[in-house]
Amino acid sequence: MGDQFFTVAGLLSPDHGPIFYGYLLHYGGDGIRYWKLSSLSSSSPGEWSSYRGTGTSFIQWFNYPFSQLAGLGFLSGNLLYAAISLIGFVGAFELIKGQFQENRGSWTGKYGLLILFLPNVHFWTAGVGKEALLFLGLVLVLLGVKGFPSRAWFIVPGLLLSLFVRPIQGLVLTIAVLAVLPFHSALKAYRKKLVSGAAALIFSIFAYRWIQGSLVYGFNFEWIGRIIDWQNAYLSSFEAGSSIPMWDYSPLEKFMAVWFRPYLWEVKGFWTFAAALENTFFFMAVIFGIWGMIKSKLQVRIPLFYLVVLIYAAIMSLIFMLALNNLGILMRMKSIFVIFMVSFFLSQANRSFTFDKSNL
Repeated sequence: MGDQFFTVAGLLSPDHGPIFYGYLLHYGGDGIRYWKLSSLSSSSPGEWSSYRGTGTSFIQWFNYPFSQLAGLGFLSGNLLYAAISLIGFVGAFELIKGQFQENRGSWTGKYGLLILFLPNVHFWTAGVGKEALLFLGLVLVLLGVKGFPSRAWFIVPGLLLSLFVRPIQGLVLTIAVLAVLPFHSALKAYRKKLVSGAAALIFSIFAYRWIQGSLVYGFNFEWIGRIIDWQNAYLSSFEAGSSIPMWDYSPLEKFMAVWFRPYLWEVKGFWTFAAALENTFFFMAVIFGIWGMIKSKLQVRIPLFYLVVLIYAAIMSLIFMLALNNLGILMRMKSIFVIFMVSFFLSQANRSFTFDKSNL
């Protein structure tokens, strides 16, 4: 199965570069502006150093030597990012293969690794954009947690990459790692001190974000609501076909929109069909996984790297529920961690259940 995966993935991921390329040429998107370095104005556009920063600035800084110095075209840029995401898929295979191979007799053991070919993550990580780098950053962090302490150094570049590409996701990923890593068995002797230190660092991250925003909008909590309102109004101004009135939804409707919309009955074309099909598969995986947990009387085996994903996804979902009102953007933003969520629930769907104490 391993050799087949590397062979097929090596073909699939780069092939999505031209598909994503054609999609952007037809519909437009940030990727074109990232490659042409036109997303942000710069006082010294001719200098590489003028693009240093985080978020979009970092992406343009990263693209500069390829698009400007080497003169590569946009198609080449998409293939470059597809190659970067392929590294992430190789790491993702390493992360989740054990969850299925140890139970080869079940249907999940036989077919579970096929989730690595879910189209959404392949599509959004196969072109110029933040998702390929965020996916690689997340995989590096998870490999570091799973292989701790021998691979602990993977965590540092993974967090730094995430922080530079999209700071809010990098901070949330840092919180998830701090919340989980002190409970690793290799750190048991230092657990009390590490838990206290991690709690202090998590509090510092929240305080940093509040102070950072307060310096601009005033030292109160009202500015958070104003930013959320502005974000929703900004996205609504594009009048995209996939916009939804998230502010009118109940918490349950918001949750369902983030994770499972568009539904199959909302299909309007090929792209929404592909999204709805994947969302339906994810929904069924969650149902089977929860049913498996109930049958085991909630004695659930959760490796620590999955705990990182679950915390990361939970916090990001809350942010998405508050700040996003576009199904297309939601599909893109959640693409980097959905395969790990699916693999977790499927791994619970059909296995013998014991509480995992190996990492405690």
